[in-house]
Amino acid sequence: MKKIKFIFPSGLMLSLAFVSLFGTGCWPRKDPPDPEPDACEYAVRYKLNGQWVQKTEAQVTAEIWPASSNNIGRKVYDIWSDQNPDFYFHSSASGQGETSGLVADWLQTSGSHLIIDGQVITGQFTFQVVQEASGQGDLVKISFSGTTAGGDQIQDGLICTYIDQIH
Repeated sequence: MKKIKFIFPSGLMLSLAFVSLFGTGCWPRKDPPDPEPDACEYAVRYKLNGQWVQKTEAQVTAEIWPASSNNIGRKVYDIWSDQNPDFYFHSSASGQGETSGLVADWLQTSGSHLIIDGQVITGQFTFQVVQEASGQGDLVKISFSGTTAGGDQIQDGLICTYIDQIH
């Protein structure tokens, strides 16, 4: 005949303490927090003829110029990087959800202006403000894509950077 072992209360307490401290592995656990929903891996990223070009936040400067600084009466995003290849972007399309195309004179005409690797970009492009910024430290997101007048394809473009300065 088998003997039934009796668990002393102190042994039971010790077992309960062990389980509560270390868990059983079956109880639900908290998942790690989700990453910041607005954060991006790169400040500027686009695919030029199938090759990724990426710039980190440290390589990019972003400013906002007020409506009083130009003839079109709109705030303007001024975002650039001197890192090779250089990237210069200006846009008076600055409101949430607003879209624009390329314009030659961004100080006189509402729209966007882009220079990559020293070349003023012309052609058929669409820029869209995914997330508007208004102040220093705000995150601005602008998507872009298109075909240059020379036939180069720029796809999956995203500017996702923090505003460094308000003028």
